[in-house]
Amino acid sequence: MTRPRDFNDILEKLPDAKQSGEQWTAPCPVTGHTTPVKHLSLRDVGSKALVSCHGGEEHSYAEICEALGFESLSYSPNGNGHEPTIVKTYDYTDADGKLLYQVVRYDPKDFKQRRPDGSGGWLWTLKGIKPVLYHLPEVIKAVREGRTVYICEGEKDVDNLVKIGLAATTSSGGADNGKGEKWKPEFTEVLAGASVVIIPDKDGSGQKHAAKVASSLHGKVKSLKVLELPDRDGYPVKDVSDWLAAGGTVAELEGLTAPEYKPKESDIGLVCMADVEAEEVSWLWYPYIPKGKLTLLEGDPGIGKSWVSLAIATAISLGKGLPGTEAIEPASVLVASAEDGLGDTIRPRLNAMVANVKNVHAIKELLDFSNGGLGILEGYISQIHPALVIVDPLVAYIGAGVDIHRANETRAVMARLADIAERHNCAILAIRHLTKGGTLKPIYRGLGSIDFAAACRSVLMAGCDPDNEQKRGIVQIKSNLAPKGQAIGFELRDGGFYWTGESDLTAAKILAAEDSGEVKTARDEAADFLRDELRDGPVEWQQIERDRKAAGLTEITLRRARESLGIKIRREGEPGRRGGGRSVWELPEVLSNQKDLLVQDAHIEKKEQVNQTSFKNDPLPKTGEQVNTPETARPCLNEPSAKCFDEGSFKKCTEDPSECKYIEKLENGKSSNANYNANSAMSGGNFTSEVSGLIVL
Repeated sequence: MTRPRDFNDILEKLPDAKQSGEQWTAPCPVTGHTTPVKHLSLRDVGSKALVSCHGGEEHSYAEICEALGFESLSYSPNGNGHEPTIVKTYDYTDADGKLLYQVVRYDPKDFKQRRPDGSGGWLWTLKGIKPVLYHLPEVIKAVREGRTVYICEGEKDVDNLVKIGLAATTSSGGADNGKGEKWKPEFTEVLAGASVVIIPDKDGSGQKHAAKVASSLHGKVKSLKVLELPDRDGYPVKDVSDWLAAGGTVAELEGLTAPEYKPKESDIGLVCMADVEAEEVSWLWYPYIPKGKLTLLEGDPGIGKSWVSLAIATAISLGKGLPGTEAIEPASVLVASAEDGLGDTIRPRLNAMVANVKNVHAIKELLDFSNGGLGILEGYISQIHPALVIVDPLVAYIGAGVDIHRANETRAVMARLADIAERHNCAILAIRHLTKGGTLKPIYRGLGSIDFAAACRSVLMAGCDPDNEQKRGIVQIKSNLAPKGQAIGFELRDGGFYWTGESDLTAAKILAAEDSGEVKTARDEAADFLRDELRDGPVEWQQIERDRKAAGLTEITLRRARESLGIKIRREGEPGRRGGGRSVWELPEVLSNQKDLLVQDAHIEKKEQVNQTSFKNDPLPKTGEQVNTPETARPCLNEPSAKCFDEGSFKKCTEDPSECKYIEKLENGKSSNANYNANSAMSGGNFTSEVSGLIVL
């Protein structure tokens, strides 16, 4: 095929074309088009024709050119229709360096894209090929190493920066006038956590494209700047290649400054719900695992969570229906496991369940989701198109730089993981361990922030019956997209995994089995809750209330735990303004620094050696309640075998134990209000507690 001699050469192929000013409209020439007649628009811009289809079909530029009988819509020089000359090719590869497609540059200037046909030739279309970043392997490496990544508009600019030792990339197709089609969400995931500098071309389309890229990256990278290159020594600069050609150096480029990017109001989009098309939820396993969403599987170590995940993977690999479902088409599975060995654990288990291991792929390295790992994960997903992705356990992949107890830090990672699941319409099954906490609601029992469970559309809990450890199963404790499903039983025996059908197992039974060896009062659990809630500093009362309700704790239990720990309550706001400010809670200094062994462990074992000064800086908070109750009593500073009922502070206590009116001795676990002559066991600043059993502080 040749190129058109001029615009009229193109119009001859479109006999029904109509002109309106500088714009032409015509029926789309691509075979099988089903949308309205005049939806192809064309415009002559001197050296080529700009063409686009507005009929709602995914017809590419290459498909339109092929239907018209041309290689491209750029005009041949001198109108002679001769073949253009290839002057440069730019390779786009996957994360492992395998060639996916090329951008081809011609003389006279024109660009096309092609991909290998598998037989040594080329297909001049990218239909069915997911685009990737230019120099993808080098970009992934730079993100891992913490190097700055520069984003330019074209491949030539990128190559010129790479030549001087910088990490750089672009998306194929250059600028797109800010429409955003050429910068894909998966590009953003590759750069998550990186330091990025965008260098736009100095024209309108370049500026709009840079704004779109910056808006996509904002909030997902460590640092983001848009660098406007200045002219150099009177030499006009259009792009970074011009700047380097005028004598620019690496040191000078790195020395140029730009502020951190902040989105403008125009970069923040709104959508009317009338324009949003309703979608039905598709399922990998109804109603337990939705496709395109996150699912959480929780349970104690050794209970069989990994077995369950691999049993699900086996069914997917074989196309067998999971319990309660029909057979499906066999599909691929991607496994990321940080705890089980691929050769000594995962493969033998898959063999035991007769999985189709050709459909199961494993990630060899431990990814850091907070530092480029999500981009690498998405790259693997793009390669094998799995129906299911297993992350086991989730916290191992979150990244060392993320505090799993902080909602604002975990939420950002989980949101990006959810985006990946939705973009690729795959189910992501994340596995998480449980914490101790017998009275908390099941949804609150997973390790780390409640936002792990909040980000998932379904949460499953694996466990066993407290009366029969061999009776195991999974219970759905959260379902946003369908009614909760019936518990499903399973057994682990003879080195294999077996589904046993519907089960009467409940979350309460699972947690009862888990907590059977540890008895805690409701106030103990509330105290644990407050220590965890306030461990990183003061927290606003309204937030504590929300988390209390989510944890299933009562107000009175939380109040008693607060009093026993000596939680400080203060008001922050404008002085003298009635009702202004906010109420915040914080741990007393001795507890927040974890110096007070009594408060930290919530009890004193008999004969345990405890430093006497651990009491001195622990004030007894004043309350408006009856003080002579076991709930408000504290160990006496001067006589450890007794309780103090004073509402004052230990700092002011100078009473002789034999004359103190606020003291009572514990004898055989019972109280006596009579004054007594104390025989203190204090010696050398330490004392031995004579209290029998436990004292809850």
